[in-house]
Amino acid sequence: MRDGELDVERPVDELCERIVADHHAFLYRALPALVEDLGRLADDDGGASMLAETRAAVADLAEQLKGHLSKEEHVLFPALVALAQAEREGGGRPALPFPTVLHPIRMMETEHARIDATMGRLRALTHEFAPPDDASAAWRRCLAQLSELDADLREHHRKENEVLFPQALELER
Repeated sequence: MRDGELDVERPVDELCERIVADHHAFLYRALPALVEDLGRLADDDGGASMLAETRAAVADLAEQLKGHLSKEEHVLFPALVALAQAEREGGGRPALPFPTVLHPIRMMETEHARIDATMGRLRALTHEFAPPDDASAAWRRCLAQLSELDADLREHHRKENEVLFPQALELER
């Protein structure tokens, strides 16, 4: 549910599934398209220096997200799903690859801050994704894609930092 509130009453495992289905899926579609579109722009679209810096920042963002999403999907979220299922079934704490979910959650929060800083750099570089009057249609499209990506990442991180992670920590207690 990218455009609405995440139901805080949902179990942790359902929250994980929804975040992957909504936000991770969006990023898997949006980032390659954005990188491709930026690569097609001529250097005079948006100015050679701004375009080069934007391409570099987006490449950095894509690299950060590649590792981040993988850690969530293959390490943290499966552990959270196992905790939720064990609680629902009345079982004990399942075997996890770490002593507590606190440490991987803190790592994800730190990565969120790095990703947010990269998006901040992109917002500053592109004047909050506002195209100049003489911007080409292609540059306007890239700036609109960046703006949508920024909005999605903000909501994605809010859902994890403010809803999922506190619920997961409470579940583990």
